[in-house]
Amino acid sequence: MKRVLGLFVCVGLLLFSPLAYAQSVKIGTIDLQRILKESKRSQKEHEAFNKKKDALNKEVNKKEEEIRVLKESIEKKLTSGMLNEQARRDLEKQYQQKVRDYEYFKRDTGIEAQRLYQEMYLRVLKGINVVVNKLGEEGNYTLVVDLAAIAYAPDGLDITDQVIKAFDASKE
Repeated sequence: MKRVLGLFVCVGLLLFSPLAYAQSVKIGTIDLQRILKESKRSQKEHEAFNKKKDALNKEVNKKEEEIRVLKESIEKKLTSGMLNEQARRDLEKQYQQKVRDYEYFKRDTGIEAQRLYQEMYLRVLKGINVVVNKLGEEGNYTLVVDLAAIAYAPDGLDITDQVIKAFDASKE
């Protein structure tokens, strides 16, 4: 009888001991897309990226205009009939080389724009992550999740406004 009672006591302690040590769980949610859209710091990063992208696009447009002007010049020379066969081939070769150079330049510029965007996006995400971690620690949150990753969360868990305010104020 003592053995059975001792066994029940041990099993009871094993089953209920985690409840005695359990912490209260505090969960917060953030809307990352809203942070990216509404944060002044994120908007400044996007503006800086757009300026760099616009400068790259201007270079592409400039090269495109050069090709258009060259094409018109070649067409005028060809229609005038003043060129011999060798001169015509040289002009066509020059034009084709310019077009190839332009296409390579345009591709490289697109790749550069993507790289700049990724750098900007990762920089912003890193800053947001630092702020979320800091708020999570200060607010004793057990877990902070993005609303995009969950199906439902009550409004009372949302700390997006706090994150936006802290992110805009931070320098990281």
